[in-house]
Amino acid sequence: MKDFKFEGLEKIIMPADNHVHTHFCPHGSEDEMEAYIKTALSKGLKQLTFTEHAPLPIEDTTPQKDSAMRAEDVEAYLKRGEDLKEKYKEKITINTGFEIDYLEGMEEETKTFLQRYPETVPHSILSVHFLKIPDSGYFCIDYSKEEFLKKMKETGYEKLTTLYEETLMKALAVPYGKWTPKRIGHITLINKFSEAHDHQDMVDWEVILEQVKNNGYDLDYNFAGIDKPYYKKTYPDAALVERAVKKGIRLVYGSDAHQSKDIGRYFERGMNNG
Repeated sequence: MKDFKFEGLEKIIMPADNHVHTHFCPHGSEDEMEAYIKTALSKGLKQLTFTEHAPLPIEDTTPQKDSAMRAEDVEAYLKRGEDLKEKYKEKITINTGFEIDYLEGMEEETKTFLQRYPETVPHSILSVHFLKIPDSGYFCIDYSKEEFLKKMKETGYEKLTTLYEETLMKALAVPYGKWTPKRIGHITLINKFSEAHDHQDMVDWEVILEQVKNNGYDLDYNFAGIDKPYYKKTYPDAALVERAVKKGIRLVYGSDAHQSKDIGRYFERGMNNG
C-alpha cells in the first residue's frame, strides 16, 4: 500500500476492529468467537464488532453455496455475542451486528430481517457482493478470479462495472429507511481481481463518494484487500481514502477477519499513514 500523509485523521475510528467474522461463517475458520476477542486484547484493541454475513434472502448462487450464515444459526450467534460482551465488559467493548448484502430486488426481505434485529443495525455493515445481471440472475463478484473473469467475458467489463456502480448507488440511497446500516463495506470490491486483467477502473468514485457523504454513511476501511493476490491494497485504496477523508467522510477500521489471527491485521499501516 502506497504511503501518504494527510490531514483529517480524526475522521477515522481507531483502535478498534469493526469488521469481524466468526465460526458461523461457512467460508471462514472454526475459530471460536472468544479467540477473536483474545487476539484483539493481545493487540491492545479497545473495541471489537462481530459482523457475520447475514442469511441471504435468495438462493446462494456461488459454486459452494457458502456465502452466508444459516438462518437457523442467527439466534445462537447473537446470544454468543451478548454472552461475550458481558464476560469481557471490563476489558473491551464487544458489539454484534451483521454484514448485510444489498441485493437489488430484495429490499423488502432485507428490511424485514433488519426489523427483526434492530439492535444490530448500528453495528452492521451494508455490502455489495452480488450484482443482479439481466437475464442471468445474481452474480457474486468476489468469489474467485476464475468466476469473475468468466463473467467479465460473458457480460463485458464496462457493463459489469457500470452495474456495480449503479448497485452501489442504490445501496447508498438508504434502501431500508431507518433500518439501513450506515456503513458501506469494502467499497472497491469490484477491483479485487484487477491485476488479473488489463482493464482500467471505470467506476466514477467521485459520484460514489458524494453519495456516501450526502447520505451520512461511513466507509469500511478494510485491510483484507492487502492479502488478495490480484489486488494487494486496502478497500478503498490509499488515494481514495485520502479523497474520502478530505470530504469529511468517516472511515471505520475493519480487518474483515475470517480467522482469529487476522484481527487488526495491517492496522499499523493505516495508523501511520492514514
